Amino acid sequence: MDDENNSMDDSHEEEIGAEELWRRHVQSNSGALQNLAGVSPEAGEEALQNPCPFRIRWKLEKEKTWTITVFASKHVCPSHLHTWRSAADAEWLAEVLTNKVTSNPKIGVGQLRDTFRTEYGRQASYKSAWHGREIVLSHMGGCDAKSFQSISAVCARLKAVDPNGHVDWEPQPDSRAFRRMFVCPSASGRSFPYMRPHVGLDACHSKNQRYPSFIMLATCLDGNNNISIIAYAIVDREIEENWVWFLIHLRGAVTGIDSPEIQYVSDRRKGIINAVRNIFPGASHVHCTIHLQHDVKQRFGTEMEKFFKVLHRCKTEERYKQVLEAITEKNPKCGQYLSNIPPALYVMYDVRRPRFGHTTSNIVEIANSAILPIRSYGPLRMCIELYLYMMEQKAKEHRLSLTLNEERLTLYAAWYMATQEEDAGRMKVMIASLNEALVESSTGDFVVTLLPECKCTCLVLKDMCLPYSHIIAFEREMRLSSERHVGVMWTSAAFRIARLETFHPVDTSNLPISALCMAPTPVLKRERRRINRIAGPGEHRSSATNLLAGSSGNRSLEPEEHQMPVELLLVGPIAQQRTPRLCSICKQSGHDRRTCGRHQSGNRYPSQHFTLTWVESQGVEGVESQDVEGVESEGVEDNHTTDDDSGEENISMTDDDLDFEGIHDEEVDDVPIEFLW
Repeated sequence: MDDENNSMDDSHEEEIGAEELWRRHVQSNSGALQNLAGVSPEAGEEALQNPCPFRIRWKLEKEKTWTITVFASKHVCPSHLHTWRSAADAEWLAEVLTNKVTSNPKIGVGQLRDTFRTEYGRQASYKSAWHGREIVLSHMGGCDAKSFQSISAVCARLKAVDPNGHVDWEPQPDSRAFRRMFVCPSASGRSFPYMRPHVGLDACHSKNQRYPSFIMLATCLDGNNNISIIAYAIVDREIEENWVWFLIHLRGAVTGIDSPEIQYVSDRRKGIINAVRNIFPGASHVHCTIHLQHDVKQRFGTEMEKFFKVLHRCKTEERYKQVLEAITEKNPKCGQYLSNIPPALYVMYDVRRPRFGHTTSNIVEIANSAILPIRSYGPLRMCIELYLYMMEQKAKEHRLSLTLNEERLTLYAAWYMATQEEDAGRMKVMIASLNEALVESSTGDFVVTLLPECKCTCLVLKDMCLPYSHIIAFEREMRLSSERHVGVMWTSAAFRIARLETFHPVDTSNLPISALCMAPTPVLKRERRRINRIAGPGEHRSSATNLLAGSSGNRSLEPEEHQMPVELLLVGPIAQQRTPRLCSICKQSGHDRRTCGRHQSGNRYPSQHFTLTWVESQGVEGVESQDVEGVESEGVEDNHTTDDDSGEENISMTDDDLDFEGIHDEEVDDVPIEFLW
């Protein structure tokens, strides 16, 4: 009972009213009545005599829950008296909405405000929600300025846990601001000789708007058709200089990547093309056919895009020339554009090295999509998360390699061979000799040659390093095994060797701060483009024609005693002025149809209110005004017409009365007629 009485006594102390708040405000702020904008001392005395009825009373129950016992929500005091801070500030929003922002770093401010209103029943301002999201992103992604000072510490720890790896970073040449960093773990560099000799190069931009950067990736495929990231770099810009720097470090970190047997695939950016040509002069570099296809479609239309799909699949030189001639005849500009691109860069018959069925740069584009959540972080967190992502992928493939001890081929190669053997059983083989045969299939006739080099006119064996159904059908008739044509990279032994070496985890907690690397200049959000602003009280435009044309003009200030406002309703073009029909709300409120432009239903042109101001300036005489209804001035008549259907009056002005379209610049200079909203 005593506890209950004590809790009731405590609850009485929590009862706060507007009168007490006002007294506290006056006592703590001397002269506050005179300083409050829009609140006079008389209004303050009236608030003391007639206090606001707002009341709230709560108490703490024994179950440690708060119960509101009295709540009168009506307010009659001005909002200037509410000097307490709102609870929905940025710090608290960052705390309660951390999970939402962490799961979706690209979440919009409006969605955060809706979530806060739905879950907590309160309103949050746009500014508070935006700052709260930025607080979460700065802590989550390391995109604050201090995170750059730990980049050198992260690189040092990566070198400590992986001495054989390749880690490097560089600041800007003229300052200590971050510029670029390169990471290639030893587990990726040493396993490359057992992968497919087909490397994808590409750069993707980060999603960090404050400190934008680019992620450069080098990827390849293993024998089980898995995409592996060999190395990555975080740079400030995607330029040729950074590509050269990236490929130089890649050549020193990856075993055998400078071999002439390697083929590189990328888009057609000049920075990549020149860098690969300079760093790997003997390597084969092909272009992504999807990027070329999009270029052809954008330049020459959809019809030429269909021709290009046939062109890059040509398997003989004669077929390539035929298709190119057809394209030139159809669109000479498109034919000239494609003839300037060497066929060795994209046409199937002239590509020197195997592409393993990938005519596009999807092996690196898929990796870009896989790391999409990581791209929202800052460079520090981005580097750490990319390393952890590669470590997890390597561990999964290592566990898979342990299940292939008794298998000769990888799972993907075994499935591919089984599919081709099944298709070979439905083909007809006409043997010409022990070395040659003609194989008939549903897609056409193909010539297979076994010696001195096994090849087929379908070019699939050259591209995949795996026997196709045509070769399997011929060798089945000759009672030969087709597994002798399987490349080394498709065997389970190569897959296991590539997965023997794993990554080493790195501890990134409590990173020290160093002045060796500093944050670059942040990119602030660009403000909205300024548009024509409505002139405020006491302002006017420089000319009437500028206002009617929609341009902002030069604003100036004139004393109010030199201005005489006259209400003018403009509806659509000046030559077709009509009074908008009034709705039931306007009729009940007594709005004048000459001045009401709020409800515009049934009108062809939207109505706007303008205030015509005659400004008396020096050197102008005879400018007078009269109190009239609507628009009436000296020399201007008010012409009324009646609409027979509606029975309402319409206002129209003749050219002789007031012709706005006839106002010229020299007339405006002589008589300064200004307009205000």
